[in-house]
Amino acid sequence: MLEYTPRKRLSVNELNHHHGYHHAQGTACRSDAPSFPMGPAHRRAVQRTFAGIVETIIETVLLFCIVSSLVGHFEIQQSSMEPSFSEGQRVVVSQLESALPAWVSRTAHATGTSGGDVFGLKRGDVVVFYDTPQRQGIPLIKRVIGVPGDTLTIRNGAVLINNLAIDEPYVHGVPTTCHHYCGPLTLEADEYFLMGDNRSGSRDSRSFGPIPASQMIGRVILRYWPLDQFGFY
Repeated sequence: MLEYTPRKRLSVNELNHHHGYHHAQGTACRSDAPSFPMGPAHRRAVQRTFAGIVETIIETVLLFCIVSSLVGHFEIQQSSMEPSFSEGQRVVVSQLESALPAWVSRTAHATGTSGGDVFGLKRGDVVVFYDTPQRQGIPLIKRVIGVPGDTLTIRNGAVLINNLAIDEPYVHGVPTTCHHYCGPLTLEADEYFLMGDNRSGSRDSRSFGPIPASQMIGRVILRYWPLDQFGFY
């Protein structure tokens, strides 16, 4: 006759010990698990990775600040440049000159030559500017007609630069009228004569005179909205 001997019930700790585990602060882990401490080389690699991430973030922020100071985004709020530019369109403006200190701008223009300007503005460029020395109010958009050193005259519906009539295909044959600043007018070293393409519906240098460089924001380099009229200038 066989005698039944009841088996001893093992506790949780005993079971863990039996299977190679030990209990530490309520967490079971294998006592034979390999340990991989972080060595000096591994630690240096982690530090280099972290430093690289921080450096990339700083460089990105600096690049954004630099780009923001060199270009601006504007929505056209006038009809004075129709049909070339219409109200509601959006443009990107290169504003390199306005990002420079005022004394640099004055010095550069003072050393400029007749018929052009040291920052690259030329007749026919489209610019954004303020019509007041305080640089306040809504920026205006016009076309550069006269640059420093030019002598400008508006006569018999035509615009003359240095006594020669200029070709203006963007006005589509509409004559240019004038009542105030009609010339002959010689532009100073930092002055620009600006007019809208919509000559009959534009308030421009014919009304308020030449615009100094200090009131310039920059040159239109891109129209990005609406998308179907995207283009560089």
